Amino acid sequence: MMPSAPMTELSPARRVALDLLIELEESGAYARDALDASPAVRMLDRRDAGLATRLVLGVVATYGCLDELIDTYCDKPGRMNARIRNALRISAFELLYLGTEPRVVVSQGVELVRTRAKSAAGFANAVLRRACEDRARYLDARDIRESDGRATAALSRQGGLPEWLVAEFETSLGAARTRALVEAGLEPAPVAACVNPLDATAEEAVAACRASGDAAACPAFPGCVAPLEAAGLVASGVLRRDGAVVCDLNAQVVACAATVPGATLEVGAGRGTKTFVTAATASRSGIERTAVALEVSKKRSRLNRRRMERAGLAEGIRFVTGDGCDLDGALAALDAEAGERMRFDCVLVDAPCSGTGTMRRHPEIPWRLDPIDIDEDLPRLQLELLTQAARRVRAGGQLIYATCSVLHQENADVVDAFLDSSAGRGFSLEPVSGAPLFQRGEFAELAAYVRSNENARGLFQTVPAADAFDGHFCARLVRVR
Repeated sequence: MMPSAPMTELSPARRVALDLLIELEESGAYARDALDASPAVRMLDRRDAGLATRLVLGVVATYGCLDELIDTYCDKPGRMNARIRNALRISAFELLYLGTEPRVVVSQGVELVRTRAKSAAGFANAVLRRACEDRARYLDARDIRESDGRATAALSRQGGLPEWLVAEFETSLGAARTRALVEAGLEPAPVAACVNPLDATAEEAVAACRASGDAAACPAFPGCVAPLEAAGLVASGVLRRDGAVVCDLNAQVVACAATVPGATLEVGAGRGTKTFVTAATASRSGIERTAVALEVSKKRSRLNRRRMERAGLAEGIRFVTGDGCDLDGALAALDAEAGERMRFDCVLVDAPCSGTGTMRRHPEIPWRLDPIDIDEDLPRLQLELLTQAARRVRAGGQLIYATCSVLHQENADVVDAFLDSSAGRGFSLEPVSGAPLFQRGEFAELAAYVRSNENARGLFQTVPAADAFDGHFCARLVRVR
């Protein structure tokens, strides 16, 4: 039996992490934004800042499982003070997912609770001692019968994910790829960047930030540098001067697929990461193009315009605020200016999605999702965006549909529903690797990478795994009539 935890000095990293978690629960802000803005984190030494960051992101990513474990030992879990709960979550995260030595988990956890409620120290000691004893039993889901889905429950607990979501992954990806995704889930994602070709010193500055070792299956192609050491990249100043933009390698694949001569419409431009990549790639490759970057948020559209102007890449791009589900309304002014409904050589639909391919970067995703989001709400929106976009593709042009999801409901199912509709009957599904840019010799290595991640229908899908980049989906549809 583990003895009661003696009083010990609380580490500053854990104290700062608790303050931030309480702040996040009260404000609803995103964890990475709060960490970036925190003066307290900046005041910590590098080691403690790293631990505080890991604790905050980890607790946010796994809190459902942490609460499940904690509540096992509470008579009235619904009445637990939120501040005490967050303190216990930190300790439970260390125990389950960081492998912190149990005596440290208990002693530091008790002191963390004591900073919020001295009277709860004994309660915290009892809960954490029992959690330490039951760690293996909980992670292996020994409390669940095999016939009731023990294997899926164990995998969900080991990854800190909702059980229903792991079951969805297994349906969409199969057992092996699901396990790889889950095992990679709490590790930092590799970093890639796209370099601005108009900044003479950017490529050298970014290259100096290469991380040791290579990310799995990382192809070389013009403008992309990966993998990178994130702290060094930020410290270099190249991002502040828009000499480069951080963009996952697989997101750059999507942007490259949409880089074609002529006119392009980007639906769902956001803050403009793919706007930057397509413009930079076209400039570097000598591709003449014009573009319309459409975004429903005025703020994000304004941020996109400002960055592109600072980067010197805004020439030929129109920045429009509007709803992709009402393209006639959103593009009315441009249509009037052109004297007809504008049509494009390429329309990129960067659709709102579950983000299940990017959970390592966005820890809030798994526990904010609901099954109805996956099964109904998002696919309905995605199909409407795709249907609207199809009307703007000229004959012979391509319609690129992209998500950062790994779930079939948002990906292949949406594409199939579109192809079965009246709007989709004029389109042919073609391999993503057949996009014009991938036929160029300098992109041969990237083209091979795309082919290696295509299925028999030419749909591009990647899945996060150890040392691999994010999960992205892309379909390429060509108007044939």
